[in-house]
Amino acid sequence: MAKRMVLCLIGVVALMAPAGAQPSISADNNSVVNANSYLPDIARGSWFVIFGSRMGPAALAIASGAPFPPELSGTRVTFTPAAGGTAIDARLWYTSADQLAALLPSSAVAGDYDVRVVFNNQMSPPRRVRVVERNFGFATVEQNGSGPAQATNANLNNGASLVRFTTGSIGFNNLNWQYRPAYPGETLILWGTGLGPDTQSDVTGGTSGDQTAAGNIRVIVGDAEIVPAYAGRSSGSPGLDQINFTLPAGVTRGCTVSLQVRAGGRLSNFGSLAIANSGQAQCTHPVLTESQLRRLDQGGTLTAGGLGISKLRLKATLPGLGSLETMNEDTNGAFSRYSISQIADANFSIVQVGACMSFRRTGDIGAINAGTVSQTLNAGSQLTLNGPNVSNRALPNQQNRYAATLFSSGIGGGATGNPTVTQGAYTITGPGGPDIGPFTASVNFPGTFEWTNEASLPAVIPRNRNLALTWTGGGDGLVVALGFAGTQVSGQPVSGTYDVAGFVCTVQASAGTLTVPSSAMQRLPQVSGDVTAGVIGTLALYAIPDASRGQGTFTAPLTAGGTIDLGFFQYAAGTLKLVGYN
Repeated sequence: MAKRMVLCLIGVVALMAPAGAQPSISADNNSVVNANSYLPDIARGSWFVIFGSRMGPAALAIASGAPFPPELSGTRVTFTPAAGGTAIDARLWYTSADQLAALLPSSAVAGDYDVRVVFNNQMSPPRRVRVVERNFGFATVEQNGSGPAQATNANLNNGASLVRFTTGSIGFNNLNWQYRPAYPGETLILWGTGLGPDTQSDVTGGTSGDQTAAGNIRVIVGDAEIVPAYAGRSSGSPGLDQINFTLPAGVTRGCTVSLQVRAGGRLSNFGSLAIANSGQAQCTHPVLTESQLRRLDQGGTLTAGGLGISKLRLKATLPGLGSLETMNEDTNGAFSRYSISQIADANFSIVQVGACMSFRRTGDIGAINAGTVSQTLNAGSQLTLNGPNVSNRALPNQQNRYAATLFSSGIGGGATGNPTVTQGAYTITGPGGPDIGPFTASVNFPGTFEWTNEASLPAVIPRNRNLALTWTGGGDGLVVALGFAGTQVSGQPVSGTYDVAGFVCTVQASAGTLTVPSSAMQRLPQVSGDVTAGVIGTLALYAIPDASRGQGTFTAPLTAGGTIDLGFFQYAAGTLKLVGYN
């Protein structure tokens, strides 16, 4: 029963399905996805979910267990080879009007298929789906494919345990599940689906044994690449995979240490693990307190304010235009509510002094730099910036996000505004609104910051070598190296939406140098430096405040009572380059 819990196939909000109405699979590219990672491409012998409408009964119907049936409450799912051939019936776990979960038999060969849902003898239009050998996804705490993994600890409470930020216990299924951070030397178990075909598992839940060698399976924790002790089916549970691995002595410590699995050359969803020194009752976070971490462990949320002022140079080489350079000075702000999975991706979690943290994000370049923002809160009609060269500059409210351009040199040679941002103290004030009360926040913008070896770097960065970066200036704060690479999802080059993997390496500004390890860069996909080809790669070096020392931190009242949990007014001074990675 514990295995069924960690699989965590999401519950649904059922919609009424009129009798005789044609089922429909959602039109977007994420309508048929791995049941744990929510990524496309379905592995042979793995669980998947389908999103749509009128696909099943109004009330959720769940199969009683193995063997899982090819039809459940009038719902069937078929995979027909795109090149022609006999349709394959999937095995149903649950079904409802707008979501279902099913197991693709291991007998399905890799290739393109047309997937259809049949409900009450009405068939949906087809949705083209790719079937692959392996595409592993692991379960996460919030069952959305991101954030902390739903990992268990074989060394704690006879395995009835969970990896969490703090220490405690929870009752479930007549068991007392203990939780705490993981320690180096302990054996953890990841649970998920998609390691590859296993015909012995599909019906009865048997297993053909370890797939580590066949799938060249590795668990990547921080910058450590770990060979599992076992990676394969969990006996007794069709389609459910488990990966047993031991944390090495030198593994990165922290609350949101990055986690991925590589199987068959493909990377899994991106998650995190809480890892502490042996005997510690909680993990160490750059800014979150023990009580805040405990609240997240118990399903609560945190509210945070993020304000910013930046002076950033953008360098790029574009086909037909040659080398370009622009200078942009901007200010922005937002107040947001974060759950446990969103905390793991937030910049205040991945900026850890002395560490390189990895991430995966989707959005425009601004969103990729800023991190995940969940539910935004209203702090009034506008915010106001004051400081050197700035007097009462308004940041208007645009859907609870506040922003203003202070200066932009423009790609075509034109300019917006006047060069403004310089050394000194800047203050943002808010009048208060429905969610956030009146507040004041200040930060000291540093003097000159210069990336001294930027011009000597190649246009395409080798991923198999360490990358040394040097600078002067940056004041008494931090310096971060930020790199990402990925593919364009929509929109126009540079200004469009991208799906990227990235890294953030952080040191004190006084160090004058940092080295990005090749282990961090090798988690980036290989991309050219040509953004017109539907890919993007960037490398940036920024000076930022040290929030762990109180720089730029502030508080603000909540209109409903109390105060925000976190407040950061950050500056960013530096350069971002468009590059390639090979």
